[in-house]
Amino acid sequence: MKSSSLWVLGVAAIFTACNSDGVTGPGGGGGALPQFSQQITLPEFEGAMVSGPNRVEIKLVNGTLVAREVEVKESEELFDEEEIESWVSSIDPAGSVTLTLGGGFAVAFNAGTDFEAEDGQHISMQDFITRVQDALAVGRNPAVEAKRNPAAAPQDPNDATFIATELELDDEADDQKIEINVDGDNFASNASPPPDAILTGLGLAVELNVSGGVTELESEVDDDNSERDFEGIVASVNGSSFTLTDGTVIEIVTGTEVDDADDSDELGSLGEVAVALANGLIVEAEGEGDVTGTNPLTITAKEVEFEVEDEDDNLPGALEFQDRVASVDVAGRTLTLANGTVVQVATDQLIDPTGDLFSLQTTDAAVQAQRIVRAEGAAELVDAGPPMVLNALSIKIEDDS
Repeated sequence: MKSSSLWVLGVAAIFTACNSDGVTGPGGGGGALPQFSQQITLPEFEGAMVSGPNRVEIKLVNGTLVAREVEVKESEELFDEEEIESWVSSIDPAGSVTLTLGGGFAVAFNAGTDFEAEDGQHISMQDFITRVQDALAVGRNPAVEAKRNPAAAPQDPNDATFIATELELDDEADDQKIEINVDGDNFASNASPPPDAILTGLGLAVELNVSGGVTELESEVDDDNSERDFEGIVASVNGSSFTLTDGTVIEIVTGTEVDDADDSDELGSLGEVAVALANGLIVEAEGEGDVTGTNPLTITAKEVEFEVEDEDDNLPGALEFQDRVASVDVAGRTLTLANGTVVQVATDQLIDPTGDLFSLQTTDAAVQAQRIVRAEGAAELVDAGPPMVLNALSIKIEDDS
């Protein structure tokens, strides 16, 4: 029997995956569809910069400091973590990684930095350093995502200081990205284009070449809908939407960004997902969007990625789960997550001792005390539901209050 990874490669040959920076939609006619961002002109962009602090997401032409896309985000994102995504060219165990960004941008880390592996699991600083050193030793430049909390006001444009509160190895990165807060001090027009303007941040002078067709400027559209992250196993595909096993309906529209199928276990379109399901494979979907209906819960996706849970994960087990714990049935040995998934925990010995809570009884007490309790781990599928029922193979329970 062929592995599902090889099968996905075959699917990729049949379907054309959408570009991760473009948009995908259901196609065909019909009424107006939601748009999550709109193109803006350079004067409009300059006006936004001058009017006050803004969060911008800058995607670069790889290997350069030329922007291929700059998006002005919604105002509430000013308070979100600032981020850099790039590849590591070197690491100093004393406390910094040098990125390929801008020919060598240094990100500092310290004992207060949280470190994560490619699978999202927390690791120690030394483990992070070792993994990066091992990758560099064999000629690889591992991708990382660095995050920090935003300052009260945008950082001086020429100040290159970036002390990470979180460093995550990211094997799915396919471009370099900067997401920071800026204002009018960061923007300077150029009387003799190209480029048309320079957007400077973290000491990096990013060129905006709008007139040459290189840089696209966008503004995220504010709306009154409730934003929601989603993650789960795909139960079915229905035209331009799909349904998760918990009954949630996810709509794909013009403006939805579907991640490229960069790896052999990833899918780049709903068509590929439908074929995968027809062939008995388990497909996981993860993304974010706006709640546009409540019965059933319906989310219009802004971003989504699809991944086949393949034989490398020892199917029919090794499904990953991660969510807030809504309730605990100590006698029945189950946790119910916020997304409705029921996780069976046969014994407390399955609970990771590096977490905060080590038994279902203490977990139940924390939930009853209205503390923020989260569970993550690996499990085998018992029932696709709804509700989905999983049997935990390993589980870590943390109190995030």
